[in-house]
Amino acid sequence: MANIFGTDGIRCLVNQEPLSAETSLKIAKAVAYLLKSKKNSNSRVIICKDTRLSGYLYEPLITAGFISMGMDAILVGPLPTPAVPLLIRNLRADLGVMITASHNTYEYNGLKFFDSKGFKLSTTLEKKVEDIVLNNYKYSKIINLTQFSGKAIRLEDAPGRYSEFLKSTLDKTIKVKKLKIVLDCANGATYNIAPSLFWELGHEVTTINNNPNGKNINKNCGALDVSELKKKVIQTRSDIGFAFDGDGDRLIAVDEKGKTIDGDKIIALFSKYLISKKNKISKYPVISTIMSNMGLQKYLKDILKINLKRTSVGDINVINEMKKNKSILGGEQSGHIILSGYSNSGDGILSALKIIEVLSKFNLKPSKAFNIYKSYPQKKIDIPFLKLSKKNHKFIKSLSNDKSLNKNNMRALIRISGTEPLIRILVEGSDYSKVEECSKNIENKVRLNLEK
Repeated sequence: MANIFGTDGIRCLVNQEPLSAETSLKIAKAVAYLLKSKKNSNSRVIICKDTRLSGYLYEPLITAGFISMGMDAILVGPLPTPAVPLLIRNLRADLGVMITASHNTYEYNGLKFFDSKGFKLSTTLEKKVEDIVLNNYKYSKIINLTQFSGKAIRLEDAPGRYSEFLKSTLDKTIKVKKLKIVLDCANGATYNIAPSLFWELGHEVTTINNNPNGKNINKNCGALDVSELKKKVIQTRSDIGFAFDGDGDRLIAVDEKGKTIDGDKIIALFSKYLISKKNKISKYPVISTIMSNMGLQKYLKDILKINLKRTSVGDINVINEMKKNKSILGGEQSGHIILSGYSNSGDGILSALKIIEVLSKFNLKPSKAFNIYKSYPQKKIDIPFLKLSKKNHKFIKSLSNDKSLNKNNMRALIRISGTEPLIRILVEGSDYSKVEECSKNIENKVRLNLEK
């Protein structure tokens, strides 16, 4: 194993390294050693998971690792990732872990760790965990050899605590319209809490993909595939549709006409109505990634006079940059939306609630509300691979640094995914035919290099 952590925690195929049973146990012990309270004997960890089958494998493994290090484990069952930072604060825990592979299918699983303040682990801490797990001598030094261990308890009211938090974020000055809403829960962690919450708030709710069986999470549904959601919104004549991913930290919306609304458009809406109206954001940038559309950047700068600061892909990079710049809004085109005034992580349900507030306050239909700027044409290509050689890595790096691909109102990004065995290509420009031509050219070069 060269590395354990990727762009968003740890993620790989089930039972493969670095998430074999043996290594998972080591990881939990190393994290406990580094993050548990050294002063408080009553150290606590929140353990949460999504709905994938292998959660039954990793939950007891991780629990055993933390308990063996003298920590009490509080098990909360299937809940969205953003519930973990909330429960850490709520229960005064030292850390939290979410067992999830986010938007990946059930064959994958992963671990996302949060510190006592509800932030994901820094790269410095991740490196310390790796150093311990990958070095037998260092690992032998951190093992708890005393007879004292922690205990595990299951918290039954965790969904209620998270639901009440979400309700507490609502603006009491806004009379929210009762809408017809379709929810696509991706057969994931939002399957139970989201339909109940929107119904409690008085909306007419139709729910799809809310029957998880352990293997159907993210399968042709949710934030990565809104085709079924589009049909259902049109069929039921609903006002709006919301699609979450498997662990509930992403949101993609569909307007009443069946048009997809991505994270960039949601960021634009929030910039216009929730933040710029309060005159709070002008001196702070909006944070997004290199994937965000140039149309968003142009709109923020030219119309709202707000700077857009870009980071590498991954919501942890967005969050870190937001902390650095004291930003209150950030996110990714893929649907991670971070409203730092409410949460330290992306939260799909929270974002949906805030969209409804905007629609209600300004009496807007979604198709009009999100018709904010004209997107530049983008072409995305994913090329799968089994293994990459050093020559492949070198070629991809040199291609990504090719300045000739970034000129004349066009830009190209070539990168290796940090969550899946894919080479991702993004080409964006003002002329779609040139975007198509450039992306095909890059794809051919990459595929040819992989064959060598």
